[in-house]
Amino acid sequence: MIGDFVYDLFYGLGPAVALLALFIIFVIDAAIFPALPEVFAVLFFMANPLPDGSALVWGLAILCIAILGELVGNTLLYLIVRNLLVKKKRMPRFLEKVMKRYMNFLIVKDEKVILVNRVAPVVPMVGAFMAVCEWSYPRSISYIFLGSLAKYSFLLLLVGSFGVLYEKETAQIVALVAVLAIIMVSGLLSLIYRRRMTNQ
Repeated sequence: MIGDFVYDLFYGLGPAVALLALFIIFVIDAAIFPALPEVFAVLFFMANPLPDGSALVWGLAILCIAILGELVGNTLLYLIVRNLLVKKKRMPRFLEKVMKRYMNFLIVKDEKVILVNRVAPVVPMVGAFMAVCEWSYPRSISYIFLGSLAKYSFLLLLVGSFGVLYEKETAQIVALVAVLAIIMVSGLLSLIYRRRMTNQ
């Protein structure tokens, strides 16, 4: 199964390399383009290269990496946009206007939209919006932390419960289907939210 493939891929390199690869995926997702980190988090969790196979320890390690990757990725994008574009007035005016107009268009117009994003992703590349909309960095990063903690704790607990309820191969299939379903529902909620905003 896919979990076994990930296991074989990273087992010889050790848990540290697996976690580093996952960290890079989360940073890329937060700072550059969507990389479906939820799927990778689940795949890495199911692979579990720890010698004793402790799901709790491995799950906590993945949770910490997910949160750290989100914080670093969003912070990097925030610093790049703020220091290289906004402060030096190199940000294209039309793009800045579009981003600000889009935020004014939403029901939640400040940093709290970061929490909404965990359920229905309506704001891409949050770090860029943090810089352009001049959101409070401490407040924004706190919401990113809390949102990541809640989202990935729920996801890993859900997948972990499948490992208890089903045999290994069945658990991997059910977990992957569940995560893809969650991503699809999240995308649907985002679409519904945007359409409602358009009709107002």
